[in-house]
Amino acid sequence: MLLMGTMMAAASTVDLLTTTLLPITARHFTDNLILIGLLVAMNRICGFLIQPYAAWRSERGGAAAGPRRRYLLRAWPVVFGSVALLGLLPFLIPEHRHATALAVLALFAVNLVLQASVDLCYGTGDPLYGDTFDRGDLGRANGIRMVLTAAAGVLMTQLFIPLGDRHEFWPFAGTLLLVALAALAAKSLPRLGHPRPVAAGERYRPFAPLGLLRDGALRRKAVCASAVLGVLALTEMMHALFVTETLGFSLAVLGTTTTVASAVSLLMPYPVGWMVDRWGPRRVLIAGFALVAAVEAAFVLWVDDLVSLTLTVMLFKAGWVVVHLPVLPLIFEAVPADRRGATFAAVQMTRAAATSVLVLLAGGLAHVAASYRTCYVLAGAVAVVGLGFALRLRPHPGRHAVAPLAGSARLPAPHAPGPLR
Repeated sequence: MLLMGTMMAAASTVDLLTTTLLPITARHFTDNLILIGLLVAMNRICGFLIQPYAAWRSERGGAAAGPRRRYLLRAWPVVFGSVALLGLLPFLIPEHRHATALAVLALFAVNLVLQASVDLCYGTGDPLYGDTFDRGDLGRANGIRMVLTAAAGVLMTQLFIPLGDRHEFWPFAGTLLLVALAALAAKSLPRLGHPRPVAAGERYRPFAPLGLLRDGALRRKAVCASAVLGVLALTEMMHALFVTETLGFSLAVLGTTTTVASAVSLLMPYPVGWMVDRWGPRRVLIAGFALVAAVEAAFVLWVDDLVSLTLTVMLFKAGWVVVHLPVLPLIFEAVPADRRGATFAAVQMTRAAATSVLVLLAGGLAHVAASYRTCYVLAGAVAVVGLGFALRLRPHPGRHAVAPLAGSARLPAPHAPGPLR
């Protein structure tokens, strides 16, 4: 759990780096906001195309951590090199050449390689969770992952990003440290799984996973996962402007409230993961959507001072943990081993596309309404839709048995010839 959590926390750190510093790095090379927006949009495009392919390809010829481990071992060094190159690019290219088309093209190329390699890690790592923790401990495994992700985020926001005031490369150096730890963690993963046959001449068809959505149960899961990701994107997209312009607070207040809320991300995930393992992801997901919908209403109707802002941000972080943590167990619940990659691909393509549409819609509505609160209104509506579909999910019969954590001496041996987990 710790090894895999470390890997995925490093991937989230790369996301944090590109979200916060990619536009700043891009300003070295161009002042064209359309080009910068296109550069950032490449992240979503890679998530739509690369993650589904990685999920499908990493299980060809084997199960569990066999082929998936190989792809992680190949991807993390590429992530490391592209992060380093992206941070050094403004200094490697002479300043008088920054505005040239060749320099801008180099920036786009390095960022594309970075995003593709990170999404290869996501598309391989997330299904690996379904392969490894399939004995009633996936909720707690995902909880540990969220704790490590939050800790890595605090390390970045409290140490390495502020050091960027001294030198712009410091945040990249911090990310490189965590990526190096992720590569070591991937190398330490045991070689699990047994090869299984693949149909001769089998080829990847980019939109084939969407055909699985004909199954109503999977379609409802995909809608719920899309609502979870959409709620986060909509809540965060204008939050900084809402705090600084609508409420009139400083960036320091924005950072302080975010840091205070981060404590929730360190304390809640493991208990929530236990509840997922105990009662199943459906019940926890329903509670999460209800809490998030209430929090979005508070952003719209109640938040107008520092106290209400701090409390609501903390409640949103709590709601986000409750609604996000069950998603991975929900996706892989009762899914056969040879369909986990395709199932993850179908859900990932759905939520990436849906989130992109929601973000574009929210931007247009906020512009027309001239209010940043519009994003919270739309996020609340999405949470209500997610709640409706979560209620329509098939309840798991009875209570889950909370299994010992993977690696425990009490964990029963798997039936041959299945993989040892």
